[in-house]
Formats: sequence, C-alpha cells, structure tokens
Amino acid sequence: MRSRPPTITVILTISIVLNVVLATGIINRTSSALPPPTITERPALSSSPSPDFPPTARVARVVDGDTVELESGERVRYLGVDAPETTGNPNVTQAEPLAQEATRFNRALVEGQRVWLLPDTTDRDRYGRLLRWVFLPDGTFVQAELVRQGYAFVNIIAPDDRFAELLRDLEARAKAERRGVWARSAAPLPTATPLALPPPATPEQPRGGREACRPDLVEGAIGPEATHNAVGQTATVVFFVVRTYNSGRAVFLNSNDPYQGYFYVVIFPERWNDFPEPPETYLVNRCVAITGRIQLYRGTPQIILRDVAQLRVLW
Repeated sequence: MRSRPPTITVILTISIVLNVVLATGIINRTSSALPPPTITERPALSSSPSPDFPPTARVARVVDGDTVELESGERVRYLGVDAPETTGNPNVTQAEPLAQEATRFNRALVEGQRVWLLPDTTDRDRYGRLLRWVFLPDGTFVQAELVRQGYAFVNIIAPDDRFAELLRDLEARAKAERRGVWARSAAPLPTATPLALPPPATPEQPRGGREACRPDLVEGAIGPEATHNAVGQTATVVFFVVRTYNSGRAVFLNSNDPYQGYFYVVIFPERWNDFPEPPETYLVNRCVAITGRIQLYRGTPQIILRDVAQLRVLW
C-alpha cells in the first residue's frame, strides 16, 4: 500500500492534536505550565503554511500582556483578550494594576517559543498588527491561559468570536476564584442580570437632571471629574449620560458635551444584547453608576463595561 507523503502526515497529526486539546479541556487544568496532550507521536512543526492548519512562527519578544513580536518583525495582537496596560502604551500615563505581572506571565508562556497563529475574520488591527488566536506546540491556548489566571480580561469584538464562549466561561471562574485582576476587588463581584429601568419616581425618590446626578447617591462613589485622579483604580463613578454614540464597533456613554477630554464608558457589541433596548438609546439622559477599572485612552479616563452587572441605572 502506498504511504502518505510526510507533509500530509504532519498536517493530519497537528489537526488531531488541536482537536484533542479543545475536546479534552487541556487549558482548564490547574497548573500554569500545562502538560501536553497524551499523544504517542508529537507533531513536527513546519515553517510553511498549509491550508489545513495555521502557520507557525517564533516569538522573538513579548511587548506586553497581549502583544508579541515575531522573529520576522511582525507584531501579533492577541484576539479576544485585553491585558492591563503598561506604560509602553502611549495612551497610558501609569501602568495599570498587574500590568507587569501579566507581561511577565506572557513572557514565560511564549517568548522564544514557536507558536501556531490561528486567524479569525479580521486579519489586522488599525495599527497594522496581526490579529490571531495563539497556541503553543504542547496545545496550550495562550489567550485562555491568560484569562484563566486572571492576567487578562475577555474582550470579544465581533466577528472575531471563535472562542468567545470558552473565554467567558474561564473569566467567570477567574472572577469566582478571585484570581489576578479580580483579586483586587474588595467586594464580591455581582452576578450579571438583564437591566431594568427604575420604577416611576415618587415624592420620596424624585428624578432629577444632570445637576441632581451626584456621587453621594452611591456610597463611596466619585464623580466623573475625579476620574483623572483615580486612573488604574477600581471605582464607582456616578454621572449623567448627556450624549451617546454608536460607532458600529462600540457604544460610548459621555459625561460631557463636547466629550473630548471628559470621562466616558465604552460598551462593546458583545454586551449590547444585555440591554432591553440599544444601549445608546436606553441610557441617554439617565443617571447611572458604573463600577470598573479606570484607564486612560489618549489621555482621557474611561471604564470598559465588561459585565452588565457593573452598571446601575439610578434614574
């Protein structure tokens, strides 16, 4: 019987490895250095791409918790996750909590390693970086391991959502176990439930306008003007949503109009269905309290809504 060519054997073996990894939940094991799947014959990695499996490349340098540089000089931004920002980001004036730890963890995982680069729908971001799902030769799913250990937040942006369900499940476990970034929250994290508008106003609980939307409505909260002094911290911000904007890739809740330089909230498409109406119409002209990590983007403080339970509609 004629034997298969060596290249076909390699492709088939690699495909079997990935199927076993994803089917057996290798990434869910508790050790940070995950053991390889139990397969009698390890695949030989090929430097040339094939239509059956993504090409491999060697990581020359880790830039931060979610970005690496390959030997070719190309930079790869991990799909589906967002690690705490370091001062290497020009939009951040100080490193966010656990940024250095996330970078070190990523470095220990992939620096010097040959990795599989699995594409999704979007090939590159606006900075020219490759957008990829990343796997190690032993089957370790890099994004999943960062999320599982609490070194990255899930940030799924459609249509690049191949592993969305898996990553959200791992993030929920990391929250419950208070790993990494989730360990810094003083109070137990709430369970996400669909939002509902407050009941009609009563004499004892009147609704007001922008001036009545004050931080003293929620214990320990701050106002939007104080967020510049709380960058890198987890805080509750009470503000009146004076303007909203849907860019198609995110909804923005603005605390001021004009909005430039003033605190705002970002809601990515994966959270839009958590609202009974489109968030840009549901939340405009309302007083809200948002709890989350304040970060700078192009010099302006923001909070990303990663879980609908972060948001309370006060009126």
